[in-house]
Amino acid sequence: MHSPPSRWAPHYLPPGLPSHTISLPSSTRSVAAARRFSERRLSEWGLAELAADTTLLLSELVTNAIVHVPMAAGDVRLVLTRAFDHLVAQVTDAGGLLPHCAEAGPDSENGRGMWLVEQIAAQWGHHACDEGKTVWFTLRIPAGTPGA
Repeated sequence: MHSPPSRWAPHYLPPGLPSHTISLPSSTRSVAAARRFSERRLSEWGLAELAADTTLLLSELVTNAIVHVPMAAGDVRLVLTRAFDHLVAQVTDAGGLLPHCAEAGPDSENGRGMWLVEQIAAQWGHHACDEGKTVWFTLRIPAGTPGA
């Protein structure tokens, strides 16, 4: 049994928080670019210890955006925000199909991405937007981290 996504949405974040955005083409090369982007931002913010979980979860969300949305539908937008005691990551694409946690078969090579998001993220969810949909997750910033 999987828990439903959170009803909280990152578009309720107050303005002025440290945030970075990148638009990536709908290409498999964009997954590596998203990882590099997040590693740089996390390093700048002193959050390198969140890099492994962040890059794993972003890889899953960006891969889903590329695989499940036609290439002609446009770019994938990634936003990272440092919000008080959480890191918020958002991936927006032109697709309308909302993600869900599925049960992957024991021999399946696919179908575990959203399960990983559910297991690792403090919260996750999705919402419709003008461009299509946004899928997001949060990770807790460790106590004692400057700015947390």
